[in-house]
Amino acid sequence: MNVKEFEELIKEKENKDLDFKLELPESKKVAQLVTAFYNSRGGKIILGVEDGTRKLIGIKEPQKTEHRFTQIIRNWCRLDEEPKIEFIKYENRNFIVIHCPKGKDTPYFVRGESKPRVRIGSSNVIANKEEIARLYREGSSKSQDVFPVENAGLDDLNLKKIKEYFKESKLTKQLDKEHFLSILEKENFVVKENGKLVPTISGIALFGKHPSTEMPWTVIRADRYKGLDVAMWIDRADIKGDAFVVINDAKKFMLKNMRTSYTPKGFQTEIKTEYPIEALKEAIINAIAHRDYYIRESILIKMFDDRIEIWSPGELLRPLTIEQLKNLTYKPKSRNEIIANVLYRRKLMDKRGTGILRMNKFCEEWNLPEPEFKEASGYFGIIFKNPEYYTRVLQIDTKDLNERQKKAIEYLKTNLRIAPKEYKRLFNISDRMARYDLKDMEKNEYITFVGSKKTGYYQLKLPNKLPNKLPNKKNGGKNF
Repeated sequence: MNVKEFEELIKEKENKDLDFKLELPESKKVAQLVTAFYNSRGGKIILGVEDGTRKLIGIKEPQKTEHRFTQIIRNWCRLDEEPKIEFIKYENRNFIVIHCPKGKDTPYFVRGESKPRVRIGSSNVIANKEEIARLYREGSSKSQDVFPVENAGLDDLNLKKIKEYFKESKLTKQLDKEHFLSILEKENFVVKENGKLVPTISGIALFGKHPSTEMPWTVIRADRYKGLDVAMWIDRADIKGDAFVVINDAKKFMLKNMRTSYTPKGFQTEIKTEYPIEALKEAIINAIAHRDYYIRESILIKMFDDRIEIWSPGELLRPLTIEQLKNLTYKPKSRNEIIANVLYRRKLMDKRGTGILRMNKFCEEWNLPEPEFKEASGYFGIIFKNPEYYTRVLQIDTKDLNERQKKAIEYLKTNLRIAPKEYKRLFNISDRMARYDLKDMEKNEYITFVGSKKTGYYQLKLPNKLPNKLPNKKNGGKNF
């Protein structure tokens, strides 16, 4: 760690990943802090900084402090990997930074304590029942999607779809009942429990007839909000079905709720969506494959005027980190190896972990920044941003429009679409006047008509009223 990195670190407040101590506390408290980090997502302890005020005091005898810390850890904890200890010289003072990784063999205990501790905010607390179960799952070598689904039976699986999958994957040509059931068990779509075959998490998630009945948290909650926050929504949907259905329906929802540009190219029209739909689809597939199915929460799609957020229950499976994802230095890892394998066989994802690279490339082609990754409140999020929104939408020149038309443009910036009847109702005008206003805006390329004459609507037409190219360091700009 260099001086600049240390300076950035001490500017932060204590949190789930960071703890300040002026000096080592009593042995048991040290062990509780370290095991809480190992049982959570890892973290750093900085010695020599006053807790609360963050005043830099320093350590008088860093070597003795390191020796005492090492002895405490060996006496009070059983760790499969010891923390990394770093000595930092800053402003003529000595500091110690202790790097605690996320443990691979969770849960970790403090000697004499029957329950493990986890890090919640800046506190080390005793894990509750659900957290203890999670720690044992994460510490197990088993894939998390091979366990049975409570109250589910063989009738809850779409056996026809599974047979189709077996055929196309060339897993078997023998589909007589006995052989089919044995393959079903071998592929971990079912497990034998009390002499009966019971569907697993992977079986229900991938091939359930109605997965949201047995596992309601498989529903994807999709929302298109008005503006840049969650105060008001324009459209929403609860997307239900097996993994393949929800991937397709989530794609349709996002397409319906994003802007589209239409550019004449000779005798044809080039259609381009606001975001690369393949990158968004990749993020949805990633969420389905890697989410924690033991967290009874749904995948969330949040669409705003300037960004799309896709949130998946469960933080990154350690030792994966946000930094590794950004730098493309990670090794592919999944909680749900069975689900990931099926999606791979169906050519929806790659076992080599190239999904993020593909998302980055799609965004580059769209002249958009690379997606951002975040962890918050037990979720992992992928955020796609469109900075061009502010230049291409908010700066539309409306000086040649009448007052109704100007208000309609403002309305379209947040509501995305407007039907002729809706325009008439908004301004309390006649059909004839509404048609005139809309046709005038269409003629001057402010808006474009989408759909049939009976059910169609107008949306903003962005390309021709603003420069066709925006600066881009890599390629000099591309058409939106």
